Amino acid sequence: MKSLIALPDTDSTVSAWLQAVSELRKNSGHCYNLVYVVSKPNRFMPNDIEVIREFDQYALQSGLHSVETVANTIFPLDTYRSQPSDEFYDYYLADVFPRVKKQWGTYFERMISRKNADGSLMEIAGKQFNPLEAIILKAKKRVKTSRGSKTHFELSLDDPALDFPTFQPELDTRYQVGGPCLSHLSFKIDSDGALRLTAFYRSHWYIARALGNLVGLARLQSFVAASAGISSGPLTIIASEATLDVSGHLGGAGATTAMIGRCNGIALRK
Repeated sequence: MKSLIALPDTDSTVSAWLQAVSELRKNSGHCYNLVYVVSKPNRFMPNDIEVIREFDQYALQSGLHSVETVANTIFPLDTYRSQPSDEFYDYYLADVFPRVKKQWGTYFERMISRKNADGSLMEIAGKQFNPLEAIILKAKKRVKTSRGSKTHFELSLDDPALDFPTFQPELDTRYQVGGPCLSHLSFKIDSDGALRLTAFYRSHWYIARALGNLVGLARLQSFVAASAGISSGPLTIIASEATLDVSGHLGGAGATTAMIGRCNGIALRK
């Protein structure tokens, strides 16, 4: 078994997902250290949208979550669109998160709040600490102060303040199985002034989760970039373990394989 599989760059989240699925099929449905880049993560052509619809139809029949449901665990787009920007975080924590915290999918809550060891919410200067907002403010500062100074701008690319974990040791070390598959996110401003995002998965399931994950990450990246006043750049995925979970769903492996074939057919249309 290969120790590393690096795939060619693709220009959309859907094409990246299909390419990863194809590679996993060549490797008996499993590999370690799968790496790929989506050059235009927010690009959705008509064929991409049709692939997502095809997958959602399969998901409905197979007892899986839709692409939109999975994407919302990383960035809740509908909530963001429905709320004033200065009320978005508070509304999510007060009204949305209580409905999902006992279920699957709490990534966004982990991004916008932190808890102390005793379970209380972490505060800084009397205000609830929001790691994602701290990243946005740091990125804004780097963009503003780096103008006219190439050296200063390059130093900002390695700023550890633009990295944060979604794995919380005080909560997650007790899991023997399960726990958050998305372990770490790293935002960087590149030499073109675009915001890059690298997402590290300790384990990535390419039927039940990956397509929705990619869409959600693209939306999160776009949100952070727009909030910082810069463009959105490439999205990089690093999966330390990747699995093509074709079986275990309603309809079995046959239904999953047929869905993959239909999605590939749609993607190849002119």
